Amino acid sequence: MVLTGLAAAIWLMVAAIGLAAVTTGWTLPTTRHRVVRVQLWGYGTLVTALGMGTGLSLHWWADSRALDGAGGAVALVLILLGFFLQTRAQRPAPR
Repeated sequence: MVLTGLAAAIWLMVAAIGLAAVTTGWTLPTTRHRVVRVQLWGYGTLVTALGMGTGLSLHWWADSRALDGAGGAVALVLILLGFFLQTRAQRPAPR
């Protein structure tokens, strides 16, 4: 029960950060120097939060076979898509 509450709190924080980035253009102080397109980064964060919420609803930690179904695949694709959008919104790494 404690893990569920902790995971839900993290999920809400990720969703709130994404929503703030999309609506106001605000990002975390640790990511401000890297993020070039704030709204795209915010949408990526929201898609990641949607995937996390799908994973939470499937209780990945309780049943390892939850990933075998279509719901687990959708959650994993959403998380990866969100990470992809976030990386596209950042400045390229210096060489």
